[in-house]
Amino acid sequence: MKCDSGTKHSPFRKNISQIIPSAILILLLVFSVFPAVLKAQMFSVGNPSVRFNTPQTEFYAGLESLDVNFEGGNDVPPNQAGVFGFNGPIIRLGYESPSFDIFFGSGGSITGIESASYFDVGGNIDFGLPIYRSKKFSFEVPVRVASRYTNITSDRSLSVPGVNRFRFGTLTGGAGARIASRPFQNIRFRAGAVPTYGFAFASGGFFGGSMGSVTAFGRLYFDRLFDDVGISLGYKYDLRNYDVDEDVYDYKMIGHSLELGITF
Repeated sequence: MKCDSGTKHSPFRKNISQIIPSAILILLLVFSVFPAVLKAQMFSVGNPSVRFNTPQTEFYAGLESLDVNFEGGNDVPPNQAGVFGFNGPIIRLGYESPSFDIFFGSGGSITGIESASYFDVGGNIDFGLPIYRSKKFSFEVPVRVASRYTNITSDRSLSVPGVNRFRFGTLTGGAGARIASRPFQNIRFRAGAVPTYGFAFASGGFFGGSMGSVTAFGRLYFDRLFDDVGISLGYKYDLRNYDVDEDVYDYKMIGHSLELGITF
């Protein structure tokens, strides 16, 4: 159930809008300080003779088909409902390591989206909990802390007073499953899925809500094609569901990405 107008501007909401940006700042500091520690911990678990001796970092680029759909219901005035909705391709770039990744996406007229402009940037920290590991197969439970900032503008929203842009940050957490298989020495496969849930808050505003997401991926790696450099081919599914106090900002976003990476 949505909160009424008195709740939206309560001291509790104001405190949340002040606390969460500070939490994101702490999260970014963790990105820069702890990845080496987490990596060392992950590879200190288990028998050294069964470790995956594989490249651990990757830069990737991809093209994502993104579908943004309005979910706010019939209580929203017709001129405000769905003003940020669109369907089209965006460009993805990112960096991944065993313990964290950073990414951003952008789309608009240059990618074939005529009615809207899209941008996001974010990062994840994964604390991998190994369950089983052998020379050719591993299974682990990633525990994830994630943050993302998303901004959408559209031609329709610019003409609606008070609804100029979709501009939200999120801070979420969750756990999932991830597998890795290496049937041949320099060929391996990884797949996994992680659902998360947490806060969504308006940038510069006094209202917020929640955001649930599911991220899933499958990736094929060809390691050490050029000394220590290899390539990867992958698919990623990204579902986000924003449930915000202001119904006009309730949107579901579904993305399907094809990605090409360089590993080292």
